[in-house]
Amino acid sequence: MTYEDRTVVRDRQVVREEPAPPAPPAGQVNVNSNPGYATTAPAPGPLTVVRRIVALLFGILEVLLALRIILLALGANSGNGIVDGIYNVTEPFVAPFIGIFNINHATLNGASVIDIAAIVAVFGYALLAILVDSVLRIADRPA
Repeated sequence: MTYEDRTVVRDRQVVREEPAPPAPPAGQVNVNSNPGYATTAPAPGPLTVVRRIVALLFGILEVLLALRIILLALGANSGNGIVDGIYNVTEPFVAPFIGIFNINHATLNGASVIDIAAIVAVFGYALLAILVDSVLRIADRPA
């Protein structure tokens, strides 16, 4: 068998592409499809904004009280302006809780002090924040 005697048959395939579906007329819009842009949520109600402000204020107070507890426990120098400022700002908030227990301060060694009244104040203001938020949630409920 020589090269000339050999016959090669190849199958031919014809691929026909289906035409694309016609575009909808300009006046019709599918409202269920995603148009490619994000939709905005409705604006929060006025009591939602009040709840956020109240949570922010109580959060700042809790952080300041925690700083007071840490600074007293580490025996920070009260002659420092920042330390003195934190003590002065938090003192009116700790004052209502002084005297709840027989012991207000526990001295560990020398300058380290555990401020029991400040620890109780952290829990007291946390409970007050939850109470205020709950009351505002009741008033913010849809009818």
